Amino acid sequence: MSLTGKRIVLIGGSAGIGLATAKQAARLGASLVIAGRTEQRLRDAAAAVEGPVETHQLDATDESAVADFFAKVGRFDHLSMLVPAAPDKALSTKFVRFLDMASEDFAAVFMNRFWTQCYAARHGAPNMNSDGSIVFVSSTQPRKVIPNYSASGAASGAIEILARILSTELSPIRVNVIAPGFIETPGTEDIPAERRAAWDRITSAQAVKRLGRAEEIADGMIFLMTNTYTTGTVLDIDGGYSLT
Repeated sequence: MSLTGKRIVLIGGSAGIGLATAKQAARLGASLVIAGRTEQRLRDAAAAVEGPVETHQLDATDESAVADFFAKVGRFDHLSMLVPAAPDKALSTKFVRFLDMASEDFAAVFMNRFWTQCYAARHGAPNMNSDGSIVFVSSTQPRKVIPNYSASGAASGAIEILARILSTELSPIRVNVIAPGFIETPGTEDIPAERRAAWDRITSAQAVKRLGRAEEIADGMIFLMTNTYTTGTVLDIDGGYSLT
C-alpha cells in the first residue's frame, strides 16, 4: 500500500484512532491535514506525525465552520471523520434506556456521530480528487444492538445508509464505512466505570478476548483508502464481537 503524493484530511485526527491513522498514512507517504477541537492536542499530533502535516482548530458540529475549513484546505484526496458517539464524559454518562433519555441528549449524540460526518462529506466532497475516498465511522451497533445505546446505534445506522447512497451519487469517489468494536483509546477513560466493566465482560466472551487497539482500526482505514475496488462497504473490525 502506498499513499505517496496523496493529501489526507482527518477530522478528529489528533488522538486515538485518528492519530494512529495519521501516523500510518504519513509512513506511507501521505501529507496530512488534521482538524480537531483542542489546540494542544493538535500541536501534540503534529509533533507525533513524521511527515508534512497542517492543523486546524475546528468544531465539526458547526456547519458554517466546516464549510470555511474546507474552503481553506483546498484540493485533497482522502477524507475521514474520527468522531465518537459522545464528545465528553458528561454526555457519556447519559446513555440510558430510550424512554429515559432526554431528547436533547439523544440529539447531541446524533449531532456528534452523524451530522459532523454529514457536514464534512457535503462540504469536503467538492474539493476531492476523483480517485479519492471518504471513510465514515460507525460501530457494530447496527448489527448487534446494545441496551442504552439507542442514540449511538441509530446514528451509526444512519451514517451507513448515507455512505451506501453517496457511493453512487459521488462516484467515482469511493465511500466506505469502518465499524470498530470495543477499542482502547484515550477516550475510553471518559466512559463511566460501570460501562467499562461491561465492556470487559463483553470482550472476554468474544473470539479475540480483549479490547482492540487504535492501530488495528487504523489498518482498516488505510485499506479502505488504498483499495481502489472497494466502495459502499461496511468493514467491521470488532474482534468477533458480532458473532457472540
